[in-house]
Amino acid sequence: MRGKGAMPLSVEQGLELFDAACRGADAAPVASPLDVRALAAAGAVPPVLRGLVPAAPVRRVAGTGDGGAGLRRRLAELSAGEQGQLVVDLVRGQVASVLRHADARSVDAARTFQEIGFDSLTAVDLRNRLTAATGVRLAATAIFDYPTPAALGAHLLAQVAPEAADPVEVRLRELDKIASVISAMAEDATLRERLSPRMESIVAMWTDMQRPAQDEGAGQDLESASLEDMFGIIDQELDGS
Repeated sequence: MRGKGAMPLSVEQGLELFDAACRGADAAPVASPLDVRALAAAGAVPPVLRGLVPAAPVRRVAGTGDGGAGLRRRLAELSAGEQGQLVVDLVRGQVASVLRHADARSVDAARTFQEIGFDSLTAVDLRNRLTAATGVRLAATAIFDYPTPAALGAHLLAQVAPEAADPVEVRLRELDKIASVISAMAEDATLRERLSPRMESIVAMWTDMQRPAQDEGAGQDLESASLEDMFGIIDQELDGS
């Protein structure tokens, strides 16, 4: 509540203000200390408070003013599983911003928004941020209809995700990046000498994986699995260089 401009009252302050209200002539006084700067920074100011709060320029969530176009471009390059993770991470990041957490990793995607600490005000703030980030117009009841960050992320993904990229195409693009890195080593003989044994080991492992399987699983389609295995080997080998 402090982040929205509402300041706390001590017991002593509350009693003093109650006595003052009883002595006053106003029919319905409100005793509520306000941080007008926080109110202005919070965005839309309730009509009843607009006479107290200086006007602030309309602002959008930083980095998300493209109506979700940037998000869609990123999703188009990812596999289905990676798309889901990206959108859930987006929700977690916005949740962390709303609740003023230092790190989005502190947000458990499986816990309900109510357990995390959301109320009606923070729910509206989250909805506005996610609408700006994704271009999806969410209902005011979104955190109740989709009560966890994971569930809300799945709903958003269904609205914005293009057709998932072909996993083979994704891996081929990654191979192209590796090829570019290797090309940049052309003039560095020392680096080439150090990496050559590891690259030869990767090629040998890849060749071994292409041989017909001898066990009961010989009939399964190994193409995509082999690609994933190969990238795991590349990561292990290059991490050790």
